Amino acid sequence: MADVAPPIQHSTSQVVHPEVHDHGDPMDIRVDHKYLCMETAGSFVGPVLLKEFMKRFMNIPGRRRKIPRADFSNVLKGTSNADMYDSLISAIKKSKICPRMVFRRLSNITQEDLALRPDLAGFNANDGEPSDNANIWSSMQLCIDNRTEDAFDVTYDPNDREGLRESEGGSTKFLGQMIHYVREQMSHQHRVFMFSLHTVHDSARLIRWDRMGAIVTEAFNFVLQPQILAEFLFRFSLLGPEGRGLDSSVELTGPQECHAFTEAVANYLDSFGERKPPHFDSTLDASYPTCKILFCDSGSGERSSFIVRRPFSEIPFPCGRATRGYIAWDVGRKKLVFLKDTWRPEESSRLSEKEAYETLAEHKVPYVPTFLIAEDVRSSTGEPQRTVTQDYSDIPFGSRCAHLRPHIHHRIVQELALPLVMMRRSKQLVQAIRNTLVAIQAAYQDAKILHRDISMGNIMLDSNLNGILNDWDRAIRLSASEEHHAARTGTWRFLSIEQLRSETKAHEIHDDLESCFWVFLYAALHHFRHQPVPFDMYVFEEVWDRKDKDGTMHYFGGGWKRAALSLGQITDLKFDCAPLTEAIHHVSSIFEEFHGSAAGSSSSDYFGMRARAARAKAHAEMEDPSPLIKFFDAILDREDWPQEDDAVFHPYPPPKVQSPRKEEEDSYSGQNSLYTNSDHSPSPIANSDKAPEACDSQPLISEDRLGYTKHDAMISQPQPTAPQAVAVAEYSFPLALTSEQMNGKPSRTCDATCIGKRLAPGSADYASDEPKAKLPKLVRRNSKQKHTTRTHAMTLRPCAKARPPLYTHNTSRTRDSQATLYGDEWFLRGTYAYED
Repeated sequence: MADVAPPIQHSTSQVVHPEVHDHGDPMDIRVDHKYLCMETAGSFVGPVLLKEFMKRFMNIPGRRRKIPRADFSNVLKGTSNADMYDSLISAIKKSKICPRMVFRRLSNITQEDLALRPDLAGFNANDGEPSDNANIWSSMQLCIDNRTEDAFDVTYDPNDREGLRESEGGSTKFLGQMIHYVREQMSHQHRVFMFSLHTVHDSARLIRWDRMGAIVTEAFNFVLQPQILAEFLFRFSLLGPEGRGLDSSVELTGPQECHAFTEAVANYLDSFGERKPPHFDSTLDASYPTCKILFCDSGSGERSSFIVRRPFSEIPFPCGRATRGYIAWDVGRKKLVFLKDTWRPEESSRLSEKEAYETLAEHKVPYVPTFLIAEDVRSSTGEPQRTVTQDYSDIPFGSRCAHLRPHIHHRIVQELALPLVMMRRSKQLVQAIRNTLVAIQAAYQDAKILHRDISMGNIMLDSNLNGILNDWDRAIRLSASEEHHAARTGTWRFLSIEQLRSETKAHEIHDDLESCFWVFLYAALHHFRHQPVPFDMYVFEEVWDRKDKDGTMHYFGGGWKRAALSLGQITDLKFDCAPLTEAIHHVSSIFEEFHGSAAGSSSSDYFGMRARAARAKAHAEMEDPSPLIKFFDAILDREDWPQEDDAVFHPYPPPKVQSPRKEEEDSYSGQNSLYTNSDHSPSPIANSDKAPEACDSQPLISEDRLGYTKHDAMISQPQPTAPQAVAVAEYSFPLALTSEQMNGKPSRTCDATCIGKRLAPGSADYASDEPKAKLPKLVRRNSKQKHTTRTHAMTLRPCAKARPPLYTHNTSRTRDSQATLYGDEWFLRGTYAYED
């Protein structure tokens, strides 16, 4: 599960996922409206003619019925919004245009939380009006969104990502609230699509939402043209549940099945004691309905049913892959399983997750989840459930929309697995990484498949706490076209250096192997005690952006990762567990040597030719991970592993930032979607352009609906024009916690190394139109250079909620800088002395 999203202006196929870093309620993220708008930018099409909208989406079969007359002239005569809503409800009742529905003003229902909700909504008459806040979203049929300004006015372009990013909030407030309502309704219900009504004074628009975006009609005056609104409400009332967008393969459960599900989940959670898997307890949220999902095996025709309630992981945006992970009760087998509900791109060249697992099983690839059943979800007519917004992408609302592609509803059922954060010992982490390498090797050499999304959320643990590689929904055949191999795909913070440095680099096995290393290091820093050597965690979040002349944004990174390898930051680490330290140092040296082989390869002379030959040899050696696997086997055979549990349960949650992806993920994919988001991820920020699994979030690469390559997030930094720009920058550096800090002791005076990067001409992420900066003079540490002292606020995120705020303090730092030339890049190395 993984995802970071590139801006919607991209036309290249790119999937980068972010990861959700919050350990709280997966949906209670309170994303600001601007971020919601940016995540859905490029997804709005229209304005569509009202006649076309009614005919295509609200066709009532049989003899045409006479639509009752309605009068909405009194709606605007009230002195408050409450009067307006009451007048609208009264007019609908009086005209009898919606005999099968009731409308309710929601502002007079006691609100038990601070979550936003619409002021007016329609419900089924048979269900009655909602009496409390708990079942509003799960029973809502039609959301009526009333705003003081039109979210689709010509002055507000919902597809202009750059404009939304630079907005002060005016143009995102109304659109963002509307998207929030859609997100909540589609989260609480099993839907293929939904309708909403957007009103502004006496004007209204009809909107149809699905996982690709929204189809918006032209505006109309419902006071002067009441027959249009009357016809919409009349048709909506006559539509059946499937016509209103509800999933025909899902039905409400009976009391007995509901009780069996609740009891099974409660017993399962109790078996973990106090340390429960992240977000699993949200499964029993009573504000979500208990539903039965029906499966029909296309091969055998066997029918299966699974009871679910609330997903423990899901992508918090209405558009995209919309991956949701459930703990489900298998009615036939009488046991708990994992059910993944997602929307996959409809492409002949792409593997569905079902096809991926069938291929892996055929070639007996080890250390992958046991999948029980998987199918594309079909409507009552037998056709696969598809998105349709892309059919109208030739009429984008505002600026050009993203490359919208048809997506198909897909479900897969697997044996339950646990997120990697549930490991108890450092040996279990090393074993999980070793098993992942074996799975990658077997899939590559035997099944001819690349995983392409190695992340904290996708490396999981089975019931015996052995590592398995999950979430093969982004896997690709080695025989796939060069274009598909060149799509940047994965989770931003765990992407290889070469992938971060180029948007079009072909995905190879060594990219997955390197992603394993970054997951290994990331998990070790977060969960195992180490000596007080500060490590800058920004190496996982670094994002540079660059805008083309046509406004297209491009995202790059990898400089800090490469510097951490080459300057010994990783080999300086010393964990309390000696075998863990040796394993990290050894794997680090392998990738340091691998990336060091690129030095001088851009030269056109004889030495450049030799360098390129050495580089090709290094690439060829990485095709076979057998030596690396043998090393892990030798390490695991050592006898000096800790005999007691030595894992710290996520003491240092990652910063909530965004990566460069446009999805979803989407995050979030697979069971680990939100665990990895706990650690499953965003991408180059929303401020920059789309960026969330940590342990689970979503991948940084967004290759879903928008055609970008996506489970938590990062902040996009402007490209420096000179090395000094980074070295002297006054911003907080997230540092890995030391043993003392993990134990709650006050931090000590220490030295930290800050590395800045200047992009080199000819590199993939170099902005050619930037002014050239003079290279700094080399300065010896024992020179007579004057030291400068700066005072700034340094903020470190607390380890846990209960921990006192020890990490916000003023520090004085003395900087002694030194410029170092490494390969084709310049780095500034500065030693900072922090004193309380």
